[in-house]
Amino acid sequence: MDHSLSTAFRTSGNSLSYPDDHASKVALPRMQYSNLFKNHTDKAMNDLISQCIDKAGTASRRLILPEGEDSRIQAAAIQILQKSIATPVLLGDEQAIKAANPELQNIEILDTKAAPGTALEKALIGKRRKITKETVGEYLTLPAYRGAALLNNEDVDAMVAGAVLPTAKVIEAAFAVGPKTGVKTLSSFFLMSLQSPLEQVSRNLMFADCAINIEPDAEQLAEIAITSADSARRLLGTEPRVAMLSFSTHGSASHHSVTKVAQAVEIVREKAPEIFIEGELQVDTALSARVAETKLKNLGEVAGRANVLIFPDLNAGNIAYKLVQYCGGALATGPVLQGFAKPICDLSRGATVDDIVAAAAVTISMSI
Repeated sequence: MDHSLSTAFRTSGNSLSYPDDHASKVALPRMQYSNLFKNHTDKAMNDLISQCIDKAGTASRRLILPEGEDSRIQAAAIQILQKSIATPVLLGDEQAIKAANPELQNIEILDTKAAPGTALEKALIGKRRKITKETVGEYLTLPAYRGAALLNNEDVDAMVAGAVLPTAKVIEAAFAVGPKTGVKTLSSFFLMSLQSPLEQVSRNLMFADCAINIEPDAEQLAEIAITSADSARRLLGTEPRVAMLSFSTHGSASHHSVTKVAQAVEIVREKAPEIFIEGELQVDTALSARVAETKLKNLGEVAGRANVLIFPDLNAGNIAYKLVQYCGGALATGPVLQGFAKPICDLSRGATVDDIVAAAAVTISMSI
């Protein structure tokens, strides 16, 4: 996102909400992805995605792809089925989809022109302020909302969208799925696979939050950290080591933003003492043991070994992932939404077939 999300999102207390009266007007600038997945030759670069594909194959999950009329989505659906990642389900004009791609004979297609039925209507009514008995039919003609209703009705297990729809529309529909029980702060992460990391930095890192919360307070930042640790545990195949980032390390600078990060660390330690977490830390201290040894007497479990980076605000997170992606050549998968009742991933409108397959593997892995 290249502009502030304040035009599209607002925070209310500790929870994030989307203004209904803005929903039809907002079209956020799309986060752009380079075609890195296809071009990377470093085997370690794609190991994590391969692990996600293998993990996804251990379960029988159904994946809704609301933009079924897009040729990239159709090609990705074929690969997703062939690789046993999930059973893909396409939404769209069934006749047009079959006419466009005869290779889809083994792919389930749900026609958006068909009447949704009372079960899907009930699964969506009341999930957003303006979704009422009178308006639910109109919402169910929108692919992402139809996908949300299918998730709510447990007809599918996860959703990947955004190859055609703008980010605002995907996240707007995701709010109709709602949060997991007990979650107040909905957030997102990018899975960053580094090409040639220095200083023995972990090859696979999780960056959060890079897409939703503009200026989280200490409570929200703590919940983002807890949710991200859970996501990392599912995906990275190793114990999450969470670094709460700042321009300060353990009080080396004084500012209200530093205090916020330090407070968030204490909240996490109180609410989830099992999580390895440290902060506030500068990013070099979090990633490099050599640097951490010069700044800290006790490195603990995180300093110099972090694999989950929690940024103090959206400015920092969004800028950081793009710098690492475009200047460092990292493979960026996401934003994967977290804290929602069902796994949902946004895509770039410039996403390649391989990007979509990778996103599907990560998203399905989140459901297991």
